[in-house]
Amino acid sequence: MSQISHPRQITVAEMSPHIHSFASGENKVNKLSDWLIQWIEKSLNAGKIKPFDFLPAKGELAFHIGVSKGTIQNVFRFVEDCGYIESRQKIGTYIKNPAEEASEKLTSKRELAAEEIKKFILDNNFKKGDYLISTRKLSEVTGISNTTIRIAISSLISENILTKENHGFIVNKVSFKVNSIKVQTLVEKTAENIKQYIFANITQGSRLPANTELAEIFKVSVKTIHDSLKLLSREGIIQTRRGQYGTVFIAGKEAETLYHYEKIEMKLRHFISEHCEVGNKLPSILDFSKMYEVSAKTVKKALDNLAEEGYITYTRGRYGGTFVTDIPPAVNEAYKWLAITPDYLQNSQN
Repeated sequence: MSQISHPRQITVAEMSPHIHSFASGENKVNKLSDWLIQWIEKSLNAGKIKPFDFLPAKGELAFHIGVSKGTIQNVFRFVEDCGYIESRQKIGTYIKNPAEEASEKLTSKRELAAEEIKKFILDNNFKKGDYLISTRKLSEVTGISNTTIRIAISSLISENILTKENHGFIVNKVSFKVNSIKVQTLVEKTAENIKQYIFANITQGSRLPANTELAEIFKVSVKTIHDSLKLLSREGIIQTRRGQYGTVFIAGKEAETLYHYEKIEMKLRHFISEHCEVGNKLPSILDFSKMYEVSAKTVKKALDNLAEEGYITYTRGRYGGTFVTDIPPAVNEAYKWLAITPDYLQNSQN
């Protein structure tokens, strides 16, 4: 009788021989993402790890490498988007089965961002030797997060389309083709599936399944569900709220207003998006409290939400504080409670 192979916890010691130091100014998220993908591929092929084996905790891996937990969070997000791992709340992050991904090709955010940058170069008649605009401006132009833009630029450097210089990135060649990518990202496809599910199965006034249940229904991570709901919210299909109400399909009601700390969270997102770069230290909680004329407790709760999403990280000590680990998109809504607006429903049925 063959023995059943149970998932196991991968230790940091197994990964440490492949971990290296970083040069001054080197993008840590890019380098660690490339390293982790290569390590997973080689380890799977060599039989050293198996699908459903769990990676070390983010904090443990961050401490060993010498980077912030927010950096590892961004690395895991990118590698998950590429289909190599999956994170589950209160469970951990495990290796995905490559055979599962073969059934449906999904384009990564990096691939989409790379094509958008190539299109930008051609549309604006860049010549060989011209400096590309900053990653932050590219993020504003394309609507893609700063972190994803940087990872895409690393990909274009490997293709010899861009070259890194001290003061930025130089266009190395313009004789390339922009691919028209029609394949959806996993988040976009999941958002479409959720939309269809709602209209087919949920009556007005009824509760929707929790995010964890939706993750089981659509066979994706809770984070993918969370990001998919963000897309639907930006389309005006849903609004999110935190509280005891759960996930509800609204009928004939106006959307609830945001909680006080959610309004401050939106202001903090805007502040970081407009005034900060990755690595910048934010003003103190007291400074933000005076700036927005709210209590320090309200500011702390808003910052904790941003930290949970990987946009900021807290450090202690003499040179500690709150530091930016990613640039959030400027949005006008929070994502804590799900409800479809009656106007959208009416328009979609016409």
